[in-house]
Amino acid sequence: MVGDISFLKNKTVLFAEDDFIMKEQVKEILEMLFKKVYCEDNGVSAYDTYLEDKPDIIITDIKMPHMDGLNLVEEIRKNDYETPIIMITSFNEQELLLNATNLSIDGYIIKPINLNSLVRTITKSMQRSNKNKGLIHLRHNIYYNFSTQELYQNGEIVVLGYKEVELVKLLIANYPKTVSKENISQSLWPYESTCESAIKNLVLRIRKKINSDIIVSVRGIGYRLEDVMQD
Repeated sequence: MVGDISFLKNKTVLFAEDDFIMKEQVKEILEMLFKKVYCEDNGVSAYDTYLEDKPDIIITDIKMPHMDGLNLVEEIRKNDYETPIIMITSFNEQELLLNATNLSIDGYIIKPINLNSLVRTITKSMQRSNKNKGLIHLRHNIYYNFSTQELYQNGEIVVLGYKEVELVKLLIANYPKTVSKENISQSLWPYESTCESAIKNLVLRIRKKINSDIIVSVRGIGYRLEDVMQD
């Protein structure tokens, strides 16, 4: 067995698998490791659960009904390169993995699933993810801490609302790219119909709180961050 895995007790996992027997077997193991386990049997419901519950890690089978694992990961990676994703595959599905080379998969598990292999892959994926979540230097005396999900200015916490935090995280994850208004809306309001003014007001509130125009508006497209560097 691998080393200390107690840190997983504070984490949540989304597990997507359409084989009922395997899903129940793996679910029992995951429930011993994680604080919360979300189980789905197809890609569409898995994506809905991802949007609603924001799990700390995702484990998905490569073949599922309605939306397969590759399409599920592709949808998630449009706005999220932070959440670790592990893919479950059979030996005869190796060619399908060629399509996953650009999807930032954090680990693979070959069926039949071995307990030690499962835990080892989860641990490595989570640790690798955590290493990438340090302090992000946004501008001069402004930092974002991924570990605490807090924004700091002059050493003090800038109090942000939930949507404001989510927007900051989204822009950091996509830096230096511009995030379209459509993607922002889909990520922050997945089940609501929103207008451009809602996004604009969100940006203005953040700018006002930090007295900085680090969030740049790209006319007719969306928003991006300026002058970001990782310490």
